[in-house]
Amino acid sequence: MSDDPFRPGDDEEPDDLFGGALPPELSAMFEQIGGSEGLAAMGAQLSQLFAGGLGQSGPVDWNLASRVALQIAADGDRGPTPEEETRGRQALELAEHWLDDSPLPAPPDAGRLVVASRQTWVNAALTALRPMVEPVARASTDAMVSLAQEQLGELGEAGPAALPGMEGLPAGLGDFIANLGGMDLGAMLRPAGAALMGLQAGQVVGQLARQLLGQYDLGIPTAPRAEAYLLGVNVHAEFDGWDLDPMEVAVVLALTEAAHRRLFHAVPWLEAHIQSLVARFAAGTTIDAERMREVSEELMLGVDPDDPDSLRAAMERAAGLRMEPTADQLRVLERLQAVVCLVGAWARHEAARVAGDRLPGRGRVEEVLRRRRATRGDGEELLAALLGLDLKPDDETLGDAFVTAVEAALGPVGLHRALAHPENLPDARELADPAAWLARTSDDHDVPDDLSELLGGDFGDAPVEDSAEERLRRHRGDDSGEGSSDDPSGDDPA
Repeated sequence: MSDDPFRPGDDEEPDDLFGGALPPELSAMFEQIGGSEGLAAMGAQLSQLFAGGLGQSGPVDWNLASRVALQIAADGDRGPTPEEETRGRQALELAEHWLDDSPLPAPPDAGRLVVASRQTWVNAALTALRPMVEPVARASTDAMVSLAQEQLGELGEAGPAALPGMEGLPAGLGDFIANLGGMDLGAMLRPAGAALMGLQAGQVVGQLARQLLGQYDLGIPTAPRAEAYLLGVNVHAEFDGWDLDPMEVAVVLALTEAAHRRLFHAVPWLEAHIQSLVARFAAGTTIDAERMREVSEELMLGVDPDDPDSLRAAMERAAGLRMEPTADQLRVLERLQAVVCLVGAWARHEAARVAGDRLPGRGRVEEVLRRRRATRGDGEELLAALLGLDLKPDDETLGDAFVTAVEAALGPVGLHRALAHPENLPDARELADPAAWLARTSDDHDVPDDLSELLGGDFGDAPVEDSAEERLRRHRGDDSGEGSSDDPSGDDPA
């Protein structure tokens, strides 16, 4: 078989390229035009999409997504060095110990640090991001199938001659098009849609693997919450040349990751709330028929089927298209961005509080991270293109300003009012105007004097665990020393 996916092998017939997966009318068409190597090559490319989607019961071919993501992530990837692994583990232990003095309770499991290669993170992220990708993929495919069924039903009545530029088609193709209106397009298009979404999802995750430093760098969990991820190769590339202490860099990153993890643990409904907003966004997906016609013309007119480079360019244009949110979706998007912005700012705030002046170079490390957050990476751009979602607000500093203003008005305890209930979350306008949020929430919700009451009540049961030092001692089998987990006098971080 040829190494070029656009050009079949000399001994392959167009029918073989599809493995019998396409309707017989389409196979007959390719037999009639089998003398055209370019059109047969186009068939080979289409066959890859159908072959990847066949047998898929969901809206995304995750096997294809995994292959694409791993291939993209592999470029320049490497495993962690022993020094990176040791430094990462020590940084997380220190971060957890410091955060035990914060209002955020520790999850019941000690957590596991994975100083990972990009490809290791990909395997975890494909599972964690599935609840975000699938609702949008399903809604998009449903809308496209409905549109195609409607338009091809009209085409079946009018005949292929009604389409400009379709005169003189081979008889097999003409008959195939004429009969499309009565076919179950869902059965034919959904596998191809699953393959296409798998290809796009793989591109997104692969690019994110090249961009992110840890699992919460995107603002939402991108791996199982029992694990903390540090992508060593990306950390090295980001901070190389800044003349910063690698251990201080590792501690700042570990503090931010651990604070995020504690927040998502302390607020049981938070992750599900984010996923529900994504589902609501997906439910508003619409396909504009006129826009679809323009897109089709833009992609295919002027394409030379005998020129593989021309076909590749058409595919690249297709990959560059994005789903434009409707007005209703934009309102949901603003709420989602506000939640992600608030959680990120709060996690950074708690990390900075416990770090204090313990890290002389913390300000410089945070400045590098601030500059990263001010721009959208390739992975974030692709995520917005795939889902129509942009998780990053136009001004992410609004979250930091909101946290600072609320704490100044109510003290550290008052800040927890924002996550006492989903209705308490500030929207985009209130992030920019903390006084409006304070006025809205002040009449209905009193801030308790004892923060543990809030953490154990409205936040849900959030168990408190021993410090990182005590967990490490217990792991080594020394439960008799002072401050062990059996010592009732141990510190209670809540």
